[in-house]
Amino acid sequence: MIEALSLYHGDVAGIGLEDVIFLCFGPSPWLRLIVAEHDRRIVGFGALQKKVQLQFARRLMDLQNFFVIPQMREQGVGRALIAHAAEHARLHRCAGFTLGVMAQNTQAQAFYRALSFEVRATGGAIQMVCPLPLRSGQVAP
Repeated sequence: MIEALSLYHGDVAGIGLEDVIFLCFGPSPWLRLIVAEHDRRIVGFGALQKKVQLQFARRLMDLQNFFVIPQMREQGVGRALIAHAAEHARLHRCAGFTLGVMAQNTQAQAFYRALSFEVRATGGAIQMVCPLPLRSGQVAP
């Protein structure tokens, strides 16, 4: 499903099982992975990441990735995953539950709006990245 989501966005996934295990279950987990199952098969997932706005002492939960297999869409799977993620955020006393969506993905935007998500201005911020020389699966000291 991670590969399918990457392909949808025109990307090539560069993640393996070892990476998923490290990110979700390593010594200091980066993500909480939630899944939806149907007939003992995973049919959807979301990856949650804690965020903070330090200047306001505000905790947020960010939905980093979200995917439901095509044949299970329009059946409540996505809504159930979002509800579970929102409850997880509430249990962590988060002030908000955030996500990013591609500008051209109007279908997803409509889905999120129907679940009470609102578009928020970013304040004109841009993201800047400084690449580091770690390889996939390599653990930093």
